[in-house]
Amino acid sequence: MKKIKKSISGFSLVEMVIIVGIISTLSGLIVPSFLNWIRIERINAYTRELKEYFRIVRLEARRWGTTCFIDINPISYNYLSRGQDSYGYTVNCRYSIDPNSSEYNESNIGSLAPKINNNIFQVINDDFQVTPNGRISSDQSIVVVIGSRYYQTGPKFLNCLVIKSPTGHINKGRFIAGDMISSNMDISQKSDNNLLISDNCISN
Repeated sequence: MKKIKKSISGFSLVEMVIIVGIISTLSGLIVPSFLNWIRIERINAYTRELKEYFRIVRLEARRWGTTCFIDINPISYNYLSRGQDSYGYTVNCRYSIDPNSSEYNESNIGSLAPKINNNIFQVINDDFQVTPNGRISSDQSIVVVIGSRYYQTGPKFLNCLVIKSPTGHINKGRFIAGDMISSNMDISQKSDNNLLISDNCISN
């Protein structure tokens, strides 16, 4: 009687080592790229929200014939805990200059401001006002720079918004003067750095 040999299929130790090595190599390549993509998308998302919000403030001022005051909220580095966010701007508009008027109360447009967290940072060159005709009351164009807190170790990627004075027209672009970025950037701040000028924001 012939004996029937049973073949046992499986992975040898060498094959397992090779597979683990391939998976480790692919993970080392994919994970950093994925994290960088997330960081860039966070910057882009906040930039889009902020641009649209400034446009809404201009419409609000024109609609009600009021002046809106836009001030940045200073937030220091690592002040917000993980998962916590805060308003990056304080926006006050009044529907009437008469304190006795029922429309004197501040508008609630400030509650619509996009929130910021400690994953990104923003720097603006000055606070500003939007006049009742939707124009910008400022001697210079307003420049906002938005970047990732991982700028020093991740991709060198900075967004910027330029609010033209006095028209109020908003341009989005890439900021080219990265020398102003330090390793411990405040989450939200006003800066008079001479690099924060519209010429350093290249429209895209």
